[in-house]
Amino acid sequence: SVDCSFSRGVCDWKQEADDDFDWNPADRDRGDGYYMAVPAFVGHKNDMGRLKLLLTDLKPKSSYCLTFSYRLAGEKVGKLRVFLANKKNAPVWEENKGKDEKWRTGKIEIFQGAETTNSVTFESERGKGKTGEIGVDNVILISGLCPED
Repeated sequence: SVDCSFSRGVCDWKQEADDDFDWNPADRDRGDGYYMAVPAFVGHKNDMGRLKLLLTDLKPKSSYCLTFSYRLAGEKVGKLRVFLANKKNAPVWEENKGKDEKWRTGKIEIFQGAETTNSVTFESERGKGKTGEIGVDNVILISGLCPED
């Protein structure tokens, strides 16, 4: 497995230049490192911020499971979407409201075949809310298919 978390990961993360705002590091409650977040007061409704994970060293023709922790805290905070580079137009994962402020786990299968996915983009879309945040943490790539829950 490949650890792409932000504090100690080995992966290549880039802020996209042509979006409306950047994701920012935020300290974890336990004090062990940080996660990436978009606070609710950043930007305006429907503004987008994109954080891209570059997957340059993946072996082609092998499948991966991408797991990550995410949190949508606050009322009408917005949407979190994940896009794969070879499927640009439609998100492969989307969440638009948190039931509470707890961290949850998202999983996405990345099938490498004729087309190799060379990046994964986490996109935050601002909602109407003015409190809370959208956060992403613990991004891990595991070789093979995602395990069933």
